[in-house]
Amino acid sequence: MASDAAIVSHFVAEVVACDLDGTLLAPDLSYAPELPPALAHLRAAGIATVLCTGRMFVSARKVAARLGLRQGLIVCYQGAMVLDLSSGERLLHTTMDTELAAEVVRVARALGRHVNAYIDDRLFVEDLSDWARRYAEHVEVELNVVPNLEEAVMRRPPTKLVLLTAAADAEQLLPHLQERWQDRLYVTRSQPEYIEIADATVSKSGALEWLCARDGLRRERVVACGDGMNDVDMLRWAGLGIAMAEATPPVRAAGDLVVPRADLPAVFEDLAATAVRLR
Repeated sequence: MASDAAIVSHFVAEVVACDLDGTLLAPDLSYAPELPPALAHLRAAGIATVLCTGRMFVSARKVAARLGLRQGLIVCYQGAMVLDLSSGERLLHTTMDTELAAEVVRVARALGRHVNAYIDDRLFVEDLSDWARRYAEHVEVELNVVPNLEEAVMRRPPTKLVLLTAAADAEQLLPHLQERWQDRLYVTRSQPEYIEIADATVSKSGALEWLCARDGLRRERVVACGDGMNDVDMLRWAGLGIAMAEATPPVRAAGDLVVPRADLPAVFEDLAATAVRLR
C-alpha cells in the first residue's frame, strides 16, 4: 500500500467530505479514539471538514459534537439539506413532491413495509412498530406518530422517506423501486436495512458541488470518504475518493483508494501534514 500512502501524502486537499455511519462510525456507532484529534488537525491545517450523511440534522449534529465538529457546514438527508453546523441555518433544502411522497407511502403500505417520513427535521411514522422504535433509538431522535402518514406528507412536503425492512428484503426490493420511480425519485440503499427515497435531483455529490461553487472551492481538491451505495456518486465525483475496505465490491470499485475504517485517522493526519507543509 505504499502507492496509496504516496497518493495521500501528495494530495492537496481543500475539503474532506465524510459519510458518518459505516465510515467514521462503526456499525455499533463507536469510533477510533484517534479520530477527533485527526479531524481537529484537518481544521487547523485549513481543510474544511464536511459530514455528508443520510441522517437528520438533529441526529447528525449530536454525532458531530462528539467528534469535535461544531462549526462549518454539514450535508444531511443524502444531500437534500445543507446547513450551518453551529447555527442550524438551512442553506439548501430540496423537498419531495407531495404527490410522489404520498404515492411512496401507499406503495409501502401495499407491500406491508414500514416507512419513515422526515418533515422539517422531525421523524413521523404511522405505526409505532419495532422498526420505528429501533431506528429512533439508533439515531437518538424523537418519534412522532400520526394517524395517516399519507395525509401528513401531503400537508407538508417531506425531505425524504425511508423504507425499513430486513437486509435481504431491501436488496430484492431496491431494483423494483428504482425502476418504478426512475427519473422521478432518487432511490438508494444506505444501510443494509434502509431504502432511502428523495427528490430526483438529490445526491451527496450534488450538495458538494453546490457547496464548492458557493465557497469557491475546487472539485479536484475534494476528498470524499464513504462506504455505502449512497456514497458512490461522491466517491466518483471527488478529486480523491476513499472507499472503506469494509464496503461492498461496487462501493470499493468507485473509490480511487480503499482503506480500512480504522486507518482513516492516519489518512487525515497525512492530508493535514501535506497542507501544512505546502503553506
